[in-house]
Amino acid sequence: MNELVTMIIPAYQEEKKIGRCLKSIAASTYRNLELIVVNDGSTDSTQKVVEQFKEKYKPGDIELELINVTNGGSGRARNCGMQKARGKYIGFVDGDDMIHPQMIERLVLSLRKGNDMASCGLLFCKESGKAGRYHCRLRRQAVSCPEKALSCAMWGQIQMSLGPALFRREKIIDKNGKLLVSCPEDTVAFEDFAFICRYLNQCNGIWERLPFYGYQYCKHEKSLTSKRWSPQELSHALEPVLAIGEGMGDPGFISHKLQYAFRFLALWYEEAFRQGKWDSFKKWPGREICEKELEKYADIYMDSPDMPWCRKLVMRIVREYPKAGWYLAKAMGQFGMFEEND
Repeated sequence: MNELVTMIIPAYQEEKKIGRCLKSIAASTYRNLELIVVNDGSTDSTQKVVEQFKEKYKPGDIELELINVTNGGSGRARNCGMQKARGKYIGFVDGDDMIHPQMIERLVLSLRKGNDMASCGLLFCKESGKAGRYHCRLRRQAVSCPEKALSCAMWGQIQMSLGPALFRREKIIDKNGKLLVSCPEDTVAFEDFAFICRYLNQCNGIWERLPFYGYQYCKHEKSLTSKRWSPQELSHALEPVLAIGEGMGDPGFISHKLQYAFRFLALWYEEAFRQGKWDSFKKWPGREICEKELEKYADIYMDSPDMPWCRKLVMRIVREYPKAGWYLAKAMGQFGMFEEND
């Protein structure tokens, strides 16, 4: 069988990188592809670059559709793309990233075995596209859905990005074309993470993780400075994940609560690192809100047998000795402890 695979590419102001992205997908060893580029209200030459790329490929080689929408964020762009998708399997690539030629083929082979979701590893790349460090060490895993898979995703944080994964259409879109699983459209962060948790919650089969680095996430300076969220924005972004965890109906399932506490602990430290003086950090308008949200699940975090002692120590310092926590943040930040890994 040669199932159609739809790859959805949201793009905003990507005139310099969208061509590179499309070339990497076009080089795939798997050939039955439908590419849907969702131009998210770009005001640069993104649309022109995509149209020029499309002219190079004959109908029947690689199908490419360009959808122009008003700017609404990556979550809405992906949802628009999914509503147009025809493939049996669906994947996502951001307009400034790239993929390995064998990534789609390997993920398809996994889904053909009956798995509900297949994923591989992620490589961080420089802005030039040159491969750098990997996200995490890989080993082949087969995790049952939904509980064990959600625990791996929510707390293990091994799959917070849509890019290195392939999904089954029937789990996402019903026979009438309605989205069963969608990305949040009103948040500033974690749209990918929320989608993955929603998807896994729909499954009762296997999520297979392959020991292969297939997705190249190209970080650049703008991406490093734009991800500054307020405590209110972070809380809102994590609401879908909390809702899924609570919907499990199992008091022993706490992965969503650990994730929530960890994120607010990280936010506290990130902001403390940015502040040059302790007195200025104390005056940060979001500090009290951050600490209040942190306390919601801090005790569960401290009591969890799965939590390393070093992370428990960091939590204790923030709660009991915040000024010492500020000094620790300054030291930890020098080693890049707060870089995003999703």
